[in-house]
Amino acid sequence: MTAPRPRGAAAVIVAQLLLRTASAAGALALGSYFVDLSRQGTSVGPLLLGILSGIGFLVELVLAPVAGSASDRRGRKVFLVAAPLLAAAGVILTPGASWIAAAPSLVLVVVVVGIARLLDGAGAAISAPTTLGLLADTSDGDRGRRGRVTSLYELSSSGGIALGAVAGPLLYAALGLWTFVALAAVYVGAAVLTFAFVPTAAPTPTARTSPSLGERLRVLVQPRLLAFLPAWIAVNAILGTWVTSQITFVLAGDTRVDGQLFPGAFRGDEAGLSLVLGVYVLFFSLCIVAWAFFIGRLPTVPVLFLTVSGAMIASAGLLLANRGAPLALALPLVAVGVFLEAGFTPAALTHLSDISAEFRDDRGLIMGAYSVVVGAGYVLGNVLGGAFAQWLLFDGLALLTIGLAAIALVSIGAMAVVEKRVRRPLPRS
Repeated sequence: MTAPRPRGAAAVIVAQLLLRTASAAGALALGSYFVDLSRQGTSVGPLLLGILSGIGFLVELVLAPVAGSASDRRGRKVFLVAAPLLAAAGVILTPGASWIAAAPSLVLVVVVVGIARLLDGAGAAISAPTTLGLLADTSDGDRGRRGRVTSLYELSSSGGIALGAVAGPLLYAALGLWTFVALAAVYVGAAVLTFAFVPTAAPTPTARTSPSLGERLRVLVQPRLLAFLPAWIAVNAILGTWVTSQITFVLAGDTRVDGQLFPGAFRGDEAGLSLVLGVYVLFFSLCIVAWAFFIGRLPTVPVLFLTVSGAMIASAGLLLANRGAPLALALPLVAVGVFLEAGFTPAALTHLSDISAEFRDDRGLIMGAYSVVVGAGYVLGNVLGGAFAQWLLFDGLALLTIGLAAIALVSIGAMAVVEKRVRRPLPRS
């Protein structure tokens, strides 16, 4: 197979930055939109918001392996162009209920936003495994280049989330429902960039034309991967709890409660909320860059234990701050915890690359596992985050994070046992 030219990698990395920015901004704008709907009398709340937000991630969970496998056999460019166009259709449809009626009914909101999230999830399901597959294609035989493009991919993802966290509330404050039109234009720009600069490459020549479901499952159910999945899903559930619409609804909503400082603290202050979220995600991104100097040099299992523990430390700091503890005590705990947990995804992707080394012809399918765990985790995080936020507001989100991190630590313990068995040399006959 002729590898795509290097400019293809650069184009998809920039497109990934645009996609992540629009996606994060859209998620936060959706939270602001639901705040407006509740003020207009529509019976929406954090649990409904969590369920509707989770629909897109559920679609990504189901569709990603199929899309990744299809890109192995049909070429990647058509999927890379189609993904942002689907997401554009979803984001522009999101406020459709308010364009139909000045005070939309709950049923209309659920139907329109649900369909929008389906389209957005389809776009994400196609984009992630196809992009990761193309980056692996462009770096075959060059481990140095592979490390660079993988790091840039992670940086574009986290940097896009940071930009989106800043842009989402600000855009909604300035443009209202037209925010979703502006974000659709960003998605279309990503599609145009990909179409113009990603070369058309032939599908994998040795790949089967139409693999059966059983063949796909045999690739995905390796013991090393299965043992790690619960931990990866739990960590993505933590991300789904915090880096989605839920946090906007809690911090900028109308609900206040005695003893907690953060719920409703940014009501009417979109600029302040954008600044806080942007600084948080930017710091998280810089921590990922710092971890790049350690990932690969340290054993994977201890790194995963350490990074998941960071989520507990950060949550403890947030609980203290929400309850009025001195910032001199709470902020260092949050900073240390965030630094530690930022290393999880690079370590997890390194582990996935180790597992997938024997399945080069099914590279897109293997990379689809990344979207499966992201989708499953974000569905879980959105739904549980909605339930815990409705129960205990900000405290609920922090306590949920600690519980999910505990589940991840148990899974990593099981994974360590499997890794020892897999790597144990066979006895001599």
